[in-house]
Amino acid sequence: MSQIVLTGRIFSIRPMGKRLAFATLRCPDREYLCVFPGRPAIAEESVVRVVGTARLSEKSRKFSEEVHVESFEVVAENRSIASSRLRQMPYGKEILPDQHVYMRLPEVRDRLLKKWTAIKAIRDLMAAEQYVEVQSPRLVGRMTDGPTMKFKVDFFGQEAYLSLSNLLFHTAFAAGDFASVFEISPLFRADINHSSQHLSEFLILEATSAYRNRADMMDLSNRIVRSVCAHTEARLPEGHLADIPVVTYDEICAITAKSDCAPLVRGGKIKRYHANAVARHLDRTLFWAVDLPAEHKAFFSSTRYEPAVGAQVANDFRLYWNEVDIVDGGERVIDPARLLERMSEQNLDPEHFSYYLNVLEGGVPPLTGFGLGIERLLTKCLDLGNIRQVVPFPRFVGHLEP
Repeated sequence: MSQIVLTGRIFSIRPMGKRLAFATLRCPDREYLCVFPGRPAIAEESVVRVVGTARLSEKSRKFSEEVHVESFEVVAENRSIASSRLRQMPYGKEILPDQHVYMRLPEVRDRLLKKWTAIKAIRDLMAAEQYVEVQSPRLVGRMTDGPTMKFKVDFFGQEAYLSLSNLLFHTAFAAGDFASVFEISPLFRADINHSSQHLSEFLILEATSAYRNRADMMDLSNRIVRSVCAHTEARLPEGHLADIPVVTYDEICAITAKSDCAPLVRGGKIKRYHANAVARHLDRTLFWAVDLPAEHKAFFSSTRYEPAVGAQVANDFRLYWNEVDIVDGGERVIDPARLLERMSEQNLDPEHFSYYLNVLEGGVPPLTGFGLGIERLLTKCLDLGNIRQVVPFPRFVGHLEP
């Protein structure tokens, strides 16, 4: 036996008659089983300091030893709600004011830790692939136009906006001969959407590589998804992460025309029910969608004329997990003249993108890039009903506090 002094948060105080009480003490290194004499006057989930002796535990299946408490001191009393109460509530807005308490629940802590360690695993994989981690600005000025001119802020008297994408800056890194770059950063979504898979501020992996084509970057995206699935122990049917099917936009139109949902008509955008219909038709959890109409893609997306459909299609790729797209990418326009044409097609003002055009004028190698929604992927891997469950302090339409 040895004397021990511990400070941590106390959970699950369980009286055993009048003489003893058992409790779990969560400390920075691990959890301890504490045995108190009598019934300690401690509010559940208070922070306490205990002095006692450590002994081998003969009855506990979870703990190999137990701390017999000789004295204790309440360092910080919990005068608020206990996490055990929150567990009994369905996840929703009512929980959000007590997020700091909600994070105490073991299952919530576990999924947040899986998120943060999954991000480390992604960084390790990208480093092994010789990608350089870079940082783009969160505040942007002139490189915004049309629907992206949202989230306006005052930058010392100058009009600025929160960034909705890093990919334009990645092109500048490529022009500086950083051939393969990536970053994991918060971005902002300006559209009003109340979906359970939508956040106004979200975490994204964006990667851009010179001299690699669509097939190369689809392969990289696939390996990242497999890595995160393995890290989170995602439960998928056997083989659903290998040889992910690739379907064209027109094949999606044909599949949905024979399904029980409203069909996708050429020119329309792929809705969630379309993606679900394709996943059911293929009998696969994940599938790639390629060759979307050019008008559906950003102005910097490379396109080609496809005689079979008599229209411009994008050299793009999008990975769906059932109804949700988790990866979106494609080859990029590197010819300044073609970029001006794409801007004209989308009624964008070239003056707002003068720096980007200047970058292309200096000569940029062939580029392909993609964005991967980290929270969307983790929500699917962990089989959660709401993307907000993997964000400690989610931001969505109508919710800004805490």
